[in-house]
Amino acid sequence: MAQIPLNQRELPRRIESIYKQIIQASDHAEDHHEFQDDARICRDNLISYLGFREQNLLGIRQELKEKGLADLFQSPTHLLYTLEKILSYLNISLPSQKNLMVSTPYDSRKILKKRTEELFGNRMQPNQPAIMVTVDSKVLNNPNQIEQLILNGMNIARINCAHDNPEIWKQIIDAIRDVEKKLRIEGTYQKTECKIYMDLAGPKVRVGKLPDAPIYVSKGDRLRLYLNSDTEGHSVVEDTPAGVPVTLEKAFRNVRVNDSIFIDDGKIHGIVSQVTKEFVEVEIHSPAPKPVRVKEGKGLNLPDSLLSLNLPALTEKDLADIPFITKHADILGISFVHSPLDLRKLRQELEILKRTDIGVVAKIETKDAIHNLARILLEGLHFNRFGIMLARGDLTVEVGPENLSFVQDEILTICSAAYTPVIWATGVLEKLTKKGIPARAEITDAAYGSRANCIMLNKGPFVVDALKMLVKLLRTVEVIPARQKPLIDLTSQFGVFKK
Repeated sequence: MAQIPLNQRELPRRIESIYKQIIQASDHAEDHHEFQDDARICRDNLISYLGFREQNLLGIRQELKEKGLADLFQSPTHLLYTLEKILSYLNISLPSQKNLMVSTPYDSRKILKKRTEELFGNRMQPNQPAIMVTVDSKVLNNPNQIEQLILNGMNIARINCAHDNPEIWKQIIDAIRDVEKKLRIEGTYQKTECKIYMDLAGPKVRVGKLPDAPIYVSKGDRLRLYLNSDTEGHSVVEDTPAGVPVTLEKAFRNVRVNDSIFIDDGKIHGIVSQVTKEFVEVEIHSPAPKPVRVKEGKGLNLPDSLLSLNLPALTEKDLADIPFITKHADILGISFVHSPLDLRKLRQELEILKRTDIGVVAKIETKDAIHNLARILLEGLHFNRFGIMLARGDLTVEVGPENLSFVQDEILTICSAAYTPVIWATGVLEKLTKKGIPARAEITDAAYGSRANCIMLNKGPFVVDALKMLVKLLRTVEVIPARQKPLIDLTSQFGVFKK
C-alpha cells in the first residue's frame, strides 16, 4: 500500500510535534539515574532516541528524503541536534528546553571514541574496531601462537572462566606478559599491553559428565535430561531412551511440555514431551537425517522457560571468581544478564573489592536482556568503563536464526544512541578458525561486524590465520548499512518510561 505524501504544511507540524513529544517523554523517564558530564549526555541522547521510537513516524522518512533533509533514522547518535536543524530549515522556532542535553555529530564521535578507548585501549587504527581473541590452556604449550596473535593485531585476550581454574588463568596471563616482554626486548613490539578480558561463567546450563561411549541423537529420537548432575549418562537401553545429566537443576523449574530446548548452540533441537522430578524428556526435532553427538560440557538453551525467575546472573562460582578477576584482569564480562539488577549486584561486589575502575561488559544473550537493553545501558553508565557484548551464539537460539540479523542491528543502534561500545562476538570467521578455509558468508559477516567497536574471534587451530584475515578486512571495508524500519517488534524496550 503506497504511503500518502505529507503536504507542505503538515511536514513541519509533524516534525515539530515529534520534537516536543520527545522532550515531554523525557519527563516520564525513570528519574533515579543522575549523571554528570559525558554520562549525562549518554543518558539524554539515549532517552531522546527512545522517545523518538515511541512516535508515529509513518511517512516521515520518505518525505524528508524527497526534500533532501537528513534521515532521522540515521541519526541515533545526535537525534535532537538533527531535529533542531531540520526545524530551523523549515523556519520553525522552538522554545529553549533544559530537559535534555543536545549532542552534535562531533560530540557524539568524540564521546564514543573516548569511551571505547577507555574500555578497550589503543586499537590498530583509530577508526577500526579492537580485536579480541579467546585463549585457553592450550596456548601454554604454544608460546609461538601467543607471539603471533600479539604481533598480528590482538588487542584483547579473552579467558572464559567457565573453563579451567584460577591457577591455569594466572599461567595464561603470565605467558602473555612474558611474550610481550620478550618482543619488547627484541624491538618488535612497542604497543601498549594487551588487555585481559575475563568472562564470568554465569548461570549457563550445560551437559554433565558423559561416558566414554558416544551418545548420538537425530530426528525422532527421545533424550532424557537428568536433573541430578551426578546421574550417569547412557545410550539407549532397551525401552529407555538415551539420557544425559545436566547442570543447574534450578533452570528447569519452569519447564513445561511443548517448550523448546536447544543443545550446543542449536545443533540439537527438541521439544519437551515429559517432565518429572528426576528428568525432562525431549523429542528430538533436529538434526535430520545425520545423527549428531551429544557432547559433555556443551550448553543448553531454554528460551521458553523463564530462566530469569530462578537464575540470577551472578552464581556462587562467579562470586568466588570475581576477586581473582579484579586482581588480574582489565575487563570483566558478566554473562546472561537479564536486567539492571544484575549490574547493580556486580557493582556492589566491585565496591567491596575497591575495583570500581575495572571495565565491565554486559553480555546480551537472552530475550530478557534484549527487552531490558535500554535500562541495562542506563545502569551501565554508573560504571567508569562499560560496554556490551553481542553474544550471538545464545542470542540466535533465543530469538531464532531468522530474526538475528534484525535484532543485532537494533542492539547496535540502541547502543550507539548511548555511546556505549559493542563487542561483535560468536561465530566470526568460525570455519576459518576451526578448519582453515573461510566460508563466503562469514567473510561478509566479519565485514559487517566492523560496525561494532570490537570484534571477537574464538579459539581454534587456525586462529592466527583468522586474525590475519580479519585485520585485512578491517583495513579495506567500511559498512554502514541503513537502519531498516522494523517489521516485527522483537526489541521493544521495557521500563524506561513511566506509564
